[in-house]
Amino acid sequence: MKKKILILTASYGTGHITAAKAINEAFNKNFPEYETKIIDFLQFRKRQSQLTFFQKLYNFSMEEPILFDIFFFVTNNRVCVSVLKKIILLSSYKKFKNLFDEYQPDIIISTHPYWNFIVKRYKKQTQKNIPYLCVITDSYMIHQSWIDSSVDYYLVIDEDTKHLLINNGISKIYVTGFPVNSKLFEKVDKEKILAELGLKPNKLTILVVVGLGAIERFIEIIEFLKNKTEDFQMIIVAGKYQNVYNICNKMNFVPKTKLIGWTDRMYDFIRVSDLVISKGGGAIVSESLSAKVPIFIPVFVPGQERGNVFVIKKYQMGFHEIDIKKIYNLLNKIISKEINLDEYKSNIERWIKHDPAYKIASLVNKILSNKIC
Repeated sequence: MKKKILILTASYGTGHITAAKAINEAFNKNFPEYETKIIDFLQFRKRQSQLTFFQKLYNFSMEEPILFDIFFFVTNNRVCVSVLKKIILLSSYKKFKNLFDEYQPDIIISTHPYWNFIVKRYKKQTQKNIPYLCVITDSYMIHQSWIDSSVDYYLVIDEDTKHLLINNGISKIYVTGFPVNSKLFEKVDKEKILAELGLKPNKLTILVVVGLGAIERFIEIIEFLKNKTEDFQMIIVAGKYQNVYNICNKMNFVPKTKLIGWTDRMYDFIRVSDLVISKGGGAIVSESLSAKVPIFIPVFVPGQERGNVFVIKKYQMGFHEIDIKKIYNLLNKIISKEINLDEYKSNIERWIKHDPAYKIASLVNKILSNKIC
């Protein structure tokens, strides 16, 4: 009988679900002897009942950066985390306990802190010694809800986050990197993919990824870039923002530009680019760095994404600026090659961890094989 791995996540933004899918893919590809199952905290509850008021409020705050900043810092203490825990357990525990009982996992991995409360209660009530791994999906700025005694192993992006956890009394920590699609580490036929997009292989390619919050800032940047010279080319991924797609679709671009809506080929578009302009989310930052592409962060959702910006600046793996004139000035220097992106790529090469999803799957394999206790 196959041993079972339960992967727990929550689709608040894209980072948590991206990490879960990458880990699941790594098991399917490298350790097919295990059975895996992904449970999304939000999607599961949607099938079962209406979202609670608290969950609706959380979702709304994710769309409003100022509100999320307030939410993050007001709740980032043990008292508020204790209240948060009670709300989640009262609204969700019974349903998830039944799911755990039915699936009977041999090991549990989570990529969102809400699950810490549920797993802790489950292990205590059932007296089952199920190994529990928690993947922290942002750097450095870690909310107190991540810190929980139920976690047997913490898996983090970098050494900065590891030291932060050590200062919080955590000992079993593995620096794996952020689990992303393994294709980001593979060689890419840049000429072929760019040709498919109607672009040229030897030109500076800037990828603009429109993300959560401050959509106006991305439109400002696109408006600025569309009138520049033909010395570079652009790929714009509007994602779920149809209004942004419609606005861009009416623009006349001087540089060659490919406009894309929703896509499941982000790993291709990142790998053929020389610079990614996006918000500071854990997923897109780690995906870009995994492909050794510098990232420019003109906007981020306050709270945990501050840590991602901190790491980018500290190790000089990209750029962060919020003043629009300074953003334009930096972009002009990048396009004119006054700024050498190769230096940033070298810094990324020294910092990034190769194929974190495989590292996590390999660690789980060792735990289940009793090679790690």
